[in-house]
Amino acid sequence: MTRTSTTQQSTNGRRLRVAPRTFMLAVAVLVILLTAATTYVRLTLPWLGMDFTPADRGAGMTVQRIAPDSPNRSLLKPGMVLRFISSSSGETLRLHADLLLGEPDILSYPRLDRFLEDQERLGRILRNNPVVTTDEGRQLPIRTSPTPWTSLLGSFALQISYALVAFFISVGIWVVRPGQAATRFFALSGLSVLINELPLSIYNSRELYISHSLFETLSAINHLGSLAICASLVSLFWVYPRRLVNRPMLVPALLATAGGICWLLTLMRTGEGARTTVYLPILISYGIGLVFAALQWRASRHHPTDRAALKWCLLAIFTGTVMLIGMVTIPPVFGAAPLVPIAIGYSGFLMVYLGLAAGLLRYRLFDIERWWFKTWLWFAAGLLVILIDFALIFFLKLADHYALALSLAVSGWVYFPLRQQLWQKISKQHGASREQTLQEIVDKLFSAAGEQEISTAWPSLLKHTFQPLQLKIHDQTVEGLTISADGVRMLVPPLGPQGVSLMLEFPSQGGRLFSPEDLRIADLLYNLTAKALQGLRAREAGAELERNRMMRDLHDDLGARLLDVVYAADSPRCRDMALQAIEDLHGLVDTTAGQAVSLRHLCTNCEGETRARLNETPLTLDWRVPESLPERMTSARASANITRTLREAVTNIIRHANASQVKIHWQMSRHFLTITVDDDGEGGSPTDWSTGHGTKTIRTRTRDLGGSVTWRNNRHGGCQLEICLPMPLNSS
Repeated sequence: MTRTSTTQQSTNGRRLRVAPRTFMLAVAVLVILLTAATTYVRLTLPWLGMDFTPADRGAGMTVQRIAPDSPNRSLLKPGMVLRFISSSSGETLRLHADLLLGEPDILSYPRLDRFLEDQERLGRILRNNPVVTTDEGRQLPIRTSPTPWTSLLGSFALQISYALVAFFISVGIWVVRPGQAATRFFALSGLSVLINELPLSIYNSRELYISHSLFETLSAINHLGSLAICASLVSLFWVYPRRLVNRPMLVPALLATAGGICWLLTLMRTGEGARTTVYLPILISYGIGLVFAALQWRASRHHPTDRAALKWCLLAIFTGTVMLIGMVTIPPVFGAAPLVPIAIGYSGFLMVYLGLAAGLLRYRLFDIERWWFKTWLWFAAGLLVILIDFALIFFLKLADHYALALSLAVSGWVYFPLRQQLWQKISKQHGASREQTLQEIVDKLFSAAGEQEISTAWPSLLKHTFQPLQLKIHDQTVEGLTISADGVRMLVPPLGPQGVSLMLEFPSQGGRLFSPEDLRIADLLYNLTAKALQGLRAREAGAELERNRMMRDLHDDLGARLLDVVYAADSPRCRDMALQAIEDLHGLVDTTAGQAVSLRHLCTNCEGETRARLNETPLTLDWRVPESLPERMTSARASANITRTLREAVTNIIRHANASQVKIHWQMSRHFLTITVDDDGEGGSPTDWSTGHGTKTIRTRTRDLGGSVTWRNNRHGGCQLEICLPMPLNSS
């Protein structure tokens, strides 16, 4: 049944994987087109081929670097301080530090208006034979040219990469689990990062100029994305890993409404600037997220899986955004500039989404199967071919067919082997070793000498294979091998009617969760162990049949001859010895072919036999048994050993002790049965006894039950025999 259900699950999984891949490919094409449009807009900005920094003294800016292919390489030099820029028509602009701001929306509205006016003036000047004035008063002409592709490999490419990584990871998770609120909010956050970063990458990576209308459009889109990121990530902590209330969409709706109001206030230019309508709400959202995280921490205190997932989310999200919040968002709230460049601060997004992707392997965040990573490796393979082909055509100017052949060669010889090694490493870390499993089966199962040994080795084999944090007996009935929905527990059915169900929790010492691969391995172990147990039982059944046959032959043949001796004996002593031999033979046959009896029934039989023997002697019997003696079963062999041990002990007292009283007390603890036999005779010190047949027999029978025997002097002057036997009573 387990194998069939696993196969059906695997078949359904293959059917469902087609849609995510197709959808992701369509989304990838759409996003690539959007990225290409963003790149086109960035390429339309005029290019001077220089990097500037604010001047050390007063107004102006310093030429920090000149690109090798800059149109101004022969006109200007690094280190020059430029004060003004003018056109041939006489229009002049004083250069100042605000023109270099990567995110000008941190300015107050009056300063922002002045910035936009200066940008419009700068645009007119750059289109009309611009001339710059140095701090030495020299006037030098400068030129602009179309922006080359190579100039986009810095800040622009970095921010685009942040956006693409965040978007594809989050949307990829949502495609696999579209019905979960947590994945929807996470996908919304990735889309918001894309909306935030694409326009930001345009004006943040510019040299100097951007048009008034273009900046206002891009800035509005960027603000919308920023507020949407906050609302979606805070909403994520409201519903994940546990829903904090029965109406989970109430708080996200309020957050979205508040974000929309802040965005409208930004468009209406309400307040002092974007720092009060955008940056301050971001900071407040961060605080609300911390509060929700604390509530989730409390709600998951009795749920270790949820607590593990929450820890990883906190580590990824809050540590990933601390640079963005602490160094980029907080300073503008208090009127200061960001402490680090925007492109560096926004690298926190990369940490957030890569951290959550790593958490998928360790804690199965959002309950995503491991094949999700296989889908991404498949997608990356195709994308790599396209990118290499594109680079060879546009940068190395190779013909189309040569570029395609070379890109396929690079992908096949470099990427695919590396991908295969990576996946093998992941599979090795998160899958049980089949070779080791088979070795354990051979060593521990098929070399077992008895059923008890297999029953003992079975939990050890599971523990060694899966290394769970906890393995314990499961009280409820388990019909087949199953894994809980959260992957924390694996339930194992009993091995046979007398076995017990087992529950394993947190494999690999809590480092991962159970997977379908673990279920297949456990099914293999279970079936092979059951086969080994069946084989052992078949061998024991065959041995039992042969043993019974031998006992029947012994009873019929030897019993008949002993009976002849009884009738033919001339003396009463020979007749008594023959009758005793027949009685012992009957006891041996009954022991070999007998059934298990309860402990109380065994005690009653022993008492009856002992009283019958002592009735023919002057000895009195003090027999005590606890009322709470459990109804545990003992094997026929164990019953015979206990009966004959007591018989031998009483015989020794009758023959050698010269006693008047015998005390036999049964005591029961949690794991042991203790039987003491006391007499008030004259046996002397046990250390002075010579070892006879009786004491040897008692030691042998007690050792056969895994117990111990001790003789000592008691306080009444006689001797005490103490027999200590472990429970349950089964002869080895």
